[in-house]
Amino acid sequence: MNANKLILAGLPMIAVTYGLSRFSYGLMLPYINEAINMTQSTSGIISSLSYVAYCIAIVAAMVFSRTVASRLILVTAGALSVVGLGVISVSLTPVGLGAGIFLAGMSTGLSSPPYASIVNTNVESNRQNQANAWINSGTSIGTAFTGVVAIMMVDSWRATYVIFMIIAVMVLAANYKVLPRTQAYGEKSPTGFVKQEWRQSVQLILASLLLGGSSAAYWTFSRDFIVNLASVPAYLGDWFWVIIGLAGLLGGTAGIFINRFGIMKAFRMSVVTLSTASLLLGGWPGNSIVGILSPFLFGSSYVFITGVLIVWGVSVFRTNPSIGLGLPFLVLALGQAVGSVVSGILAGLFGYHMLFLAAAMIGYVSLVFQYKTRQHFSRAYYS
Repeated sequence: MNANKLILAGLPMIAVTYGLSRFSYGLMLPYINEAINMTQSTSGIISSLSYVAYCIAIVAAMVFSRTVASRLILVTAGALSVVGLGVISVSLTPVGLGAGIFLAGMSTGLSSPPYASIVNTNVESNRQNQANAWINSGTSIGTAFTGVVAIMMVDSWRATYVIFMIIAVMVLAANYKVLPRTQAYGEKSPTGFVKQEWRQSVQLILASLLLGGSSAAYWTFSRDFIVNLASVPAYLGDWFWVIIGLAGLLGGTAGIFINRFGIMKAFRMSVVTLSTASLLLGGWPGNSIVGILSPFLFGSSYVFITGVLIVWGVSVFRTNPSIGLGLPFLVLALGQAVGSVVSGILAGLFGYHMLFLAAAMIGYVSLVFQYKTRQHFSRAYYS
């Protein structure tokens, strides 16, 4: 399958499942709270449902990656996205909202691993890093789009979710038509080699966990923080999510950067940038320059770091690329699930300032972890 054709199918699906179905909640939260009055703790718990659903779905995607066609898994992801967005649009209570968020979150977990398998079996090896990174950058497209639609629709969040649902139907139809109907499965590798891969994944797992916890606060509460600051111009609150999304397009260069400079340099650069975004927001939230710089740093580095985690994981789990992509994303989501709940509690107790400063410190700690793998892996991955 042509790499560009796969990117054109995969990127919008990731945009729908991640940007529209999952991360739009943080954008819409101020408007949703006007209709469904919730405490910060309740908002955090509902946000965590998306990550819990994501974890369940991504485990299922990894488990069935060798027995169920990737195309079928992706069609299921698209269908769950459509249903979840529809339920959110008609929710009248936190329970109904939580159900919609949960279903939409499942679509996200099912959408990423299958693309890794399709790329591995249908794209030439020298283009796989770039293909995975560009498909992953759909997150930024979806995030920017949600921001633009929210500005145009003002506070009509229900109508906004109906629009998202219609787009999800269109993207689902396109993927159903474009994705390969047949799938080749790799040969089963020796047990010892698979165990070696799991041992090599420990630092990847720990880094993903901390980064998930660090980023959860930003995804859930950053815009709610900004729009309620009297010292920040109203236009910054309106365009905050758009800045995150547009900056995320830089994340599509992760594969190119890794091929040239190695995984560790890419990892360290993106971790420092991601954590600094939270540090700036917590330390100087009333500064207009920070109001632009912080979401720019966060958007570009979040998509970039997820691209790094994809390449890191796939390079470790050579015997099963779906696990290589799914495992770090699963652990990232576990960190975000816990982080969302804890963030809501911390915000209620100490305020948003301390929340974002704490999130930054957690992110910086992840710099202690190192990329290590077997010597026979491609030199393109070495730091």
